[in-house]
Amino acid sequence: MKKIRDFILKGQRIYVGLEDAKKSWKLSVRSNKIVVQRLSIEAEYEKLRNYFRKNFPECKITVMYEAGFRGFELHDKLVSDGWDCVVTPPHTVTQEKCSKQKNDPIDASRLSKNLENGDYKKCHVPVRQVREDRQVSRLYGQLQNDITRTCNRIRRTIEYHGLERYFPSGAWGRKQYQEAEKIVSGLKIGESLRFVLEMFFNPKIALEQNQ
Repeated sequence: MKKIRDFILKGQRIYVGLEDAKKSWKLSVRSNKIVVQRLSIEAEYEKLRNYFRKNFPECKITVMYEAGFRGFELHDKLVSDGWDCVVTPPHTVTQEKCSKQKNDPIDASRLSKNLENGDYKKCHVPVRQVREDRQVSRLYGQLQNDITRTCNRIRRTIEYHGLERYFPSGAWGRKQYQEAEKIVSGLKIGESLRFVLEMFFNPKIALEQNQ
């Protein structure tokens, strides 16, 4: 049976739908409008590469998966090994109207079928350097949001305990934040509230002092 299958698939186009999860990948493999194989493998690229090389030699392989938490690393590895890869936006894969089921094997089957039929949307995949550069601006934005949230928590806590008269009014920038940190150390408040406020400013130091 293996020899017949290899003969039929020799030199053929192979379409692979891959549903990504943290521990495993669900694969649906199609060729010539039929399902060749469905399987689950560990989410390790070496295992996927060995599977392709062992089972589909001399075949033109195209893989499609939905963009997700792993980003575009899988795409880069597949392309580097000479295979085509399509990354499609999440939740854009066409769903048959007669089926309302959703699980990883079914999603993998839809991916492979839509890939073979050309019925999909394609993500733009930036080069690695661009992705890494974007991570810098993304981190900066996240840190700015963290700072804003922390300042708001401090001010809400201060207001709740009637201490706002001791602290800077108006919007807080770096200067006001540093001033507020110094004010906390001189306030006559209970140890529990002092611990809370110190945690806002220096969580690591506050934890070490209270161990």
